[in-house]
Amino acid sequence: MTFGAARRARVVLLIALLTAVFVTMLPAVRGQGPRVLLAEVTGAIDRSTVDYLQEAIGEARTGAYSALIVRFDTPGGGLKETTDIAGMFNNARDVPILGWVGPVGAHAWSAGTILLVSTDLAAMAPGTTIGSVQPVEVGPGGVVPVTDPKIINAVVTALSEELSLHNRPIDLASAFVVDNLNLNATQAQSRGATELVAPSPGEFATSASGRRVIVQSNGTVYKDFTLNTAGAEIVPFSSSSRVSLLRVLSDPLVSSLLLILGIYLVIFGISAPGHGAEIAGVIVLLLALIGLGFSVDPIALLLFIVGVVLIIVEVKTPGHGVFGIGGIIAIILAAAFLAPLRPPRFVVSPDYQLYFLAALLTPTGFFGGFLLFAMYKVQQVRHRTPIVGEMVGLPAIVKDGLRSGEKGYVTHRGELWQAVSDENLPAESKAYIRAVDGIVLRVASAPPASAEPAHSAKNWLASLLRRKAA
Repeated sequence: MTFGAARRARVVLLIALLTAVFVTMLPAVRGQGPRVLLAEVTGAIDRSTVDYLQEAIGEARTGAYSALIVRFDTPGGGLKETTDIAGMFNNARDVPILGWVGPVGAHAWSAGTILLVSTDLAAMAPGTTIGSVQPVEVGPGGVVPVTDPKIINAVVTALSEELSLHNRPIDLASAFVVDNLNLNATQAQSRGATELVAPSPGEFATSASGRRVIVQSNGTVYKDFTLNTAGAEIVPFSSSSRVSLLRVLSDPLVSSLLLILGIYLVIFGISAPGHGAEIAGVIVLLLALIGLGFSVDPIALLLFIVGVVLIIVEVKTPGHGVFGIGGIIAIILAAAFLAPLRPPRFVVSPDYQLYFLAALLTPTGFFGGFLLFAMYKVQQVRHRTPIVGEMVGLPAIVKDGLRSGEKGYVTHRGELWQAVSDENLPAESKAYIRAVDGIVLRVASAPPASAEPAHSAKNWLASLLRRKAA
């Protein structure tokens, strides 16, 4: 290659590298505009909703989002969970939280209304409704409205505080709770329950841009933002595996079925042990308790302990692998709940949480695979047809020499056996097995008189019959 050609090649290579760098920088340049994180509260509000929104607020904070939009389409939920979420909204002082009821046909009733008016800026899509905040009890007789003045006054007071914090009319609290007031998008805006009517999150972000949001009480300012969300990129929020699993377990139907299934599995396992039903029953019962509202972390820790104990039992008393498999499942479930990356101590992205969980579970998976392989090999050995009776007449090699009447060692098919002979046999000499006494072979320098060549048809047929009889 000439000097000029080499120089041209270097120039072309430099241009290609600069182009590659420029292309990789393009997404970063486009990503410098405002971004808004979109979380969704659909279905009943329960414990999983609290964890979900806690993760969403943490992601909005660490991801440098301009705001967090929470979309509501819910019939309501637990009062304690609702007050916990409202407190989270108020304490997120560095994150503007916008509430939106949508799309068309959606509703935010009962607890959903409380959460909507607890956001810093609220909007509704046309054709949506809010209201009916009176608490209810769900019992054997169905849904019964709560009329106890103590509970009603507590809810009215809590809702009044939220309305006051966000500069909304406090007289709406009594109307929502006592009178079960319902409002559509236009009515809610005219009554001051919401500030905007927006058909989509994108239009809500555009309409909200430039507005000043102030959250204050008794002269103390908790939040003071001027929103910059015009033309913002709407980024959907994805929760961690913990929240996804908790959301499934929190479904009343799922948790009730798991409770019943766990009880029956334990009963079956105790009455007919050896199938592992009792182990599965214990794990299912612990999952049912999580779904029924018990504290997650202690039960997850118990799952981890149960998993470790089951694996130790499997190692000490090998069986059919039931204890080992149950232990691995318990540890995997515990790891999903105990992954130490949750807010408020950790505010990492759900993708990183997924990678961390995968790194945590990979060794467990490898160990589980090895355990299953070992159990499979053990079962193969246990089901292998005995072949001790077929050894008579076969050759063996003397290891260190045999003296008449004394025990020594011979190798047969690569295995080391104890052996005894009625004659002296030198080392490395060939001997023939005449009989098997437990784990001791009786050998001699000549094959037994009745022994026939191993390849004869008669010997093959006798061997086949012995195998069938076994």
